[in-house]
Amino acid sequence: MFKSIYIVASLCITSSAFAGLLGEMFHLTSEATDSPFVPGGQFEDLGDLQVVDGEEWTRTYDVFDFQQPGAPIIGQYTYVLDIGDDYIEMTASWIIFVDPDSKNPYESYFSLLPGDFYGFHLNFENQTNIALNRQLQVTSNNAPVVHMGDLNLFEQIDPKLEWWVDAQNVAPMDQSRISIGDTSLDINMQGISWGTFWCTQGVEYTETARIELEFDCPADVSGDGVVDVQDVLQLIGAWGPCAGCDEDIDGNGDVDVADLLNLIGFWGNNCP
Repeated sequence: MFKSIYIVASLCITSSAFAGLLGEMFHLTSEATDSPFVPGGQFEDLGDLQVVDGEEWTRTYDVFDFQQPGAPIIGQYTYVLDIGDDYIEMTASWIIFVDPDSKNPYESYFSLLPGDFYGFHLNFENQTNIALNRQLQVTSNNAPVVHMGDLNLFEQIDPKLEWWVDAQNVAPMDQSRISIGDTSLDINMQGISWGTFWCTQGVEYTETARIELEFDCPADVSGDGVVDVQDVLQLIGAWGPCAGCDEDIDGNGDVDVADLLNLIGFWGNNCP
């Protein structure tokens, strides 16, 4: 199945700076991108949640056999979102209870070919300070992780569709799949699939996408690895217009009260 995952963390700048996600409130939405499989895309609001020690959200969807009259349910897939203090992890599991008699790639890919499809957007209340040096890891059981374009499912039955799939081909753990802005985190899981043409009846396939997070510590203006009096003194010494300097924590071109409040929010943090 051809899927995409996007995780976005959008936040407002406040004085409650931190280097970890536990306890943070966020709003969760899901999205399927526009494609030949889901024309026009799809968007779903999943509500307000909080980062806790354990799973924050899970949902199970039915799998249908679209080749049969009435499209009977033949299996299910489940998403689980787990955000820790320093990681974000999305697990998708897929199982087929009844193996369909016919396996036409074009008609039954929804039923039999597991892989990522939806995107997930997280909008946090506070600034995360997630660092740019991060790595996406994608693992699965029962079959290797590949891009759907590597399977050449539609090569013989619909060359135009195969061309579209191949044009989206990005290696599953390519660094370009993650982009981070000042207040956002994007994960693009477009087209990541299990390296098998069809699910086997009764076998659960599980795929996990995980990012180990690191956090910037902009309040450590002295660079000694801790936010303390030395940083306050250095910030006060640079008070006033100071575009591009380390003491301008919020990057507005001036060292002022807002920067001092940001620094205090990090007080006592050990910074890597």
